[in-house]
Amino acid sequence: MRRARGYSEVLGDTLIDGSIGTLVVWTTVAASMLVCLRMVFAALAPNLLSYFIAIRQTGVAIAIFLSYLAPVYVAVVAPHLEGGRTEAIVWLALGAGLGGMALILVPGLTGESMRLTATGLFFAVLAGAMYAVYLIVGKQLRRRGVHATTIVFSMCAVAAVLLLPLGLAQSGAAEFTGRNLLMAAVLGVVCTALSFSLIMDGMHFIKVQHAAIMGHLEPVTAPLYALLLLGQAPVWWTVAGGALIIAAGVLVVLFGGVEPEPEFHE
Repeated sequence: MRRARGYSEVLGDTLIDGSIGTLVVWTTVAASMLVCLRMVFAALAPNLLSYFIAIRQTGVAIAIFLSYLAPVYVAVVAPHLEGGRTEAIVWLALGAGLGGMALILVPGLTGESMRLTATGLFFAVLAGAMYAVYLIVGKQLRRRGVHATTIVFSMCAVAAVLLLPLGLAQSGAAEFTGRNLLMAAVLGVVCTALSFSLIMDGMHFIKVQHAAIMGHLEPVTAPLYALLLLGQAPVWWTVAGGALIIAAGVLVVLFGGVEPEPEFHE
């Protein structure tokens, strides 16, 4: 039951986060102010600003692919912090997940909308590295008994305070439209407060490497949101890529190792 709860909560996080790219495209407010508003509405982390800038500078496809190299970083770093080693099944799942993601993102990687800028690529890679730090640090805090909501609230509050001056400097009064505020509210309440809490709590019950791989399911849900909200129909390689990513998640759920029982119970 512990593993089922952990995988279910991490899955819930990925289903929610799949909508982020579409929601960001829908807004016109400056990226810095969008992140600040997101954190404020989340009840009030550094990777979010990097991710949003990467989307604006390189497009959704490249931003998602490079930022979601985070599971590779986690697989390499986590064993040095937690002891042991990353399971062979994790590396197999990583290969399947990255291959599937590449297939899903083919249109964005080859189409006219692709933009390659040094700034965009830097922030896309930085977003991936920061997301890996977020997962690893979150896992370590959960191991020490810190509650998921405490971690999420602290990260969001600090990010909101730090980004407020930059957001105000880059935004004009005309950008505070109803749609922009609504998108910021959805990003904050659903895609931040809820999704962050789900993955933080879920990592209490499963290995951090498994949680990172399940994060690859976000690009599977993203085309569905794009179809429903933007009218962009998926192509055959999107379906094939989604199948590979789902297979990667199934591999770690069915064949991955069990997280040891923690010393504390919630």
